[in-house]
Amino acid sequence: MLNSIKSKLLKSVKNKRLNVFGLFFLIAFLILVVTKLSETYVETIPFNIAYNNLPDTNIITLDSTPKVNVTVSTHGFNLLSYYFYSNTYKLDIENHTTQKENTYLWTADKGLYSLQEQLGKTVKIVSVKPDTLVLPFGILSTKTVPVVLKSKIHYASGYDTTNGVKIIPDSVKIIGSQQEISKIDFIETKPFDLNQIKTDISTTIGLELANKSERLKLSEDKVQINANVEKFTEGTFEIPITILNKPNAMELNYFPKHIKVAYYVSLEAYNDIKVTDFKIECDYKEALQLNNSFFTPQLISLSEQVKSAKMKQNKVEFIIVK
Repeated sequence: MLNSIKSKLLKSVKNKRLNVFGLFFLIAFLILVVTKLSETYVETIPFNIAYNNLPDTNIITLDSTPKVNVTVSTHGFNLLSYYFYSNTYKLDIENHTTQKENTYLWTADKGLYSLQEQLGKTVKIVSVKPDTLVLPFGILSTKTVPVVLKSKIHYASGYDTTNGVKIIPDSVKIIGSQQEISKIDFIETKPFDLNQIKTDISTTIGLELANKSERLKLSEDKVQINANVEKFTEGTFEIPITILNKPNAMELNYFPKHIKVAYYVSLEAYNDIKVTDFKIECDYKEALQLNNSFFTPQLISLSEQVKSAKMKQNKVEFIIVK
C-alpha cells in the first residue's frame, strides 16, 4: 500500500516537471517567433491583376489573367497576410494606362502610387516585375445563337412525346469581343440523363460555357426544358399508290397497288388518324432517269399528330403495257 502511494507521488512530481518544461519551451518559442517577425525582410509577392474603370463597351482579350511580382521590404508581421490570401492589384485603366489603338499600356511608374496605397505605409516597394503590361482589348459585341439540348432521354416502353422537347428560350445572346463570339455557332445545355420517363418533363438546366473563354457572358445562364409525355400505340393502314409524271398516252401496270404503312401515334390521338393522312407517291420520271424497272415509293405523312410512319415495302415493280 505504502509502495503504491510512493509510486504515484513520484509520477506526479515527474509530470509537473514535464509540464513546467513544456511551458518554458512554449514561451521561448513564442519569443523567438516574435523576434523573427519583428525583423525586416525582403520578399517577392505575386499579385493578380483586376481591372478598374474599364469602359463598359470594352473587354480585355488576353487569354489569361496577367500578374505582377512586387518585391517589398517590410517587417515579418506585415508579410503574414500575403502568404495566406490571394493578392490582387486593382489596376485603374482610366488613370494609370495609356491607350494606343486597341491596346492599353500600363507601366510600373504610373501605377506605383496606387500600388503603394494598397500595400500601406509600412511596406516599401523595392521593384515591380514586369514593369510594363500590354493589355489588348476588343469592343463588346452580341450574337444570338441557338441552344442545343445535350441529353439522353429514355422513355418507358409505350411512352413518347409527340412534339419533342421544347427549350425556352431556344436561343441566347453571347456577349464578348467580336473575334471570340464569331467562332461560336451554338450553346449547349449541361448534360443530363432521364430514364424510364412516363410523365411530363419540366425542369431547368444550366448552359455550358465551360470550354469557352471566361470573358464571354450569356444573356441567360439557364433554360427551361418542357415535354408532354403520353402513352403511344401503333396503327396500320393500306395506302394506295399514286403514280406521278406518267405520260397520258402510256399505260402502266404496277404491283402492289397498296402498301401497308405502320404509324406511331399517341393513344389520345389514335382515333383522329385517317387513311387520307398518308400518301404514297411513285415518280415515273425518276425511274426513267435511273433506267429502273421499279419505282422507289415515297411516303408522305400529312398529320402532325403522327410521331413516325414506315412503309412495309420499299419497291414497286412496274411494266409498260402500252
